[in-house]
Amino acid sequence: MRKVILAIDEGTTNVKSLLLDPLGKVIGKGSVPLSISHPSVGLVEQDPLEIIEKMKESIALAVGSIAESVQIEAIAISNQRESVLLWERSTGRPLTQVISWQCRRSESLCEILRQDDVFSRYVQQSTGLTLDPMFPATKVSMALQQIPDGHIRAEKGDICIGTINTWMVWNMTNNVFVTDASNASRTQLYNIGKQVWDDTVLERLGIPNAALPPVVASSHIVGLTREFGVLQQGIPVASQIGDSHAALFGHGGYKTGVVKATYGTGSSVMAAMPTLPSIRNEISTTIAWEDSTLFYGLEGNITHTGSAIDWTRRMLGVESMDAMCQLAAQADIDHSVFFVPALSGLGAPYWDLDATGIFCGLKSATERADLARAAFESVLFQVADVFYMIAEELPEAIECLCVDGGPTLNNWLMQAQCRFTWCSYS
Repeated sequence: MRKVILAIDEGTTNVKSLLLDPLGKVIGKGSVPLSISHPSVGLVEQDPLEIIEKMKESIALAVGSIAESVQIEAIAISNQRESVLLWERSTGRPLTQVISWQCRRSESLCEILRQDDVFSRYVQQSTGLTLDPMFPATKVSMALQQIPDGHIRAEKGDICIGTINTWMVWNMTNNVFVTDASNASRTQLYNIGKQVWDDTVLERLGIPNAALPPVVASSHIVGLTREFGVLQQGIPVASQIGDSHAALFGHGGYKTGVVKATYGTGSSVMAAMPTLPSIRNEISTTIAWEDSTLFYGLEGNITHTGSAIDWTRRMLGVESMDAMCQLAAQADIDHSVFFVPALSGLGAPYWDLDATGIFCGLKSATERADLARAAFESVLFQVADVFYMIAEELPEAIECLCVDGGPTLNNWLMQAQCRFTWCSYS
């Protein structure tokens, strides 16, 4: 029986499962889409129970995609990072929907906290993250207030707070409650220098430590599976890591001079460092991963890239992304239109909650193709902004920009990214 590793990537829009042989070759795969709901303006949620069922489906598809029988030696998890949910420890029943990283429900709380300069600076220095609704801390604080006796139950340990990797492990095992350093560092509740949940931040936001999971290394056997879909019991769950961190590691980010850009609904531009870098407002400082050693990361989180292109596509009435690409190709290369895709504020390096989207440079000669091209170019400009910011902080020169994600299949987009960033930097 062929021995394989099962890798599960739980993203914002899909759950993907891969079977890898001992040489790292993918021999089986399965992918299942996830639904996203928008209950009201600014709110973005997903169904936690659907995620578990879609995990089972994607695993079954991967196992069923090959003719031979396999023996799964271990399971590795990567996941969308800042999305969070709360559930009941005794029953595993979700107490909230998955509150997406895209959700802006805590904008007002973030704005109030930002007015306290001392606390705002402390959060930045402790967690490496700017106060922004993308990160779970403020959304968890609000969720506890909305759950009957939420704070009391959380203090007793009756409530579990976890990012998606924690929820996945809980359901795949016999209720193992744990997270890894990379995901913990994205909650805005974790002191990345001391590597502990930060009591000062927790106290200010009213989040009890008892409701948070223990933090372990990204490469660490946390437990064994129960029967889970087609999976048998007793398979080690051997690693968990945030998806952007996993991408950086896969690109060889543990070597100096490597920066990676992940293109998706939003985008992440990241570089790893073996020591804690200086902490600044424009970009995030995070824990890239922890195995035998701990690597920190410099990262710029861009809120709208792929989603900005898709929004423009829908506004223009274009049926498909392929058609959108064809339309953009028809634009005059010297067109004057620019798009600022602040559809729910701006992320790195601006962190402007009040920013709104705008097309500028419109003329009587402007065509739909110019708007389409401007949408694609908005991605390039945002990635370049963060790239240059990271370049200022790295002690060594950048040797390569590695890219991943669906939009990288667009040759024009990648060549244009090279011109906007790499050629100028070199």
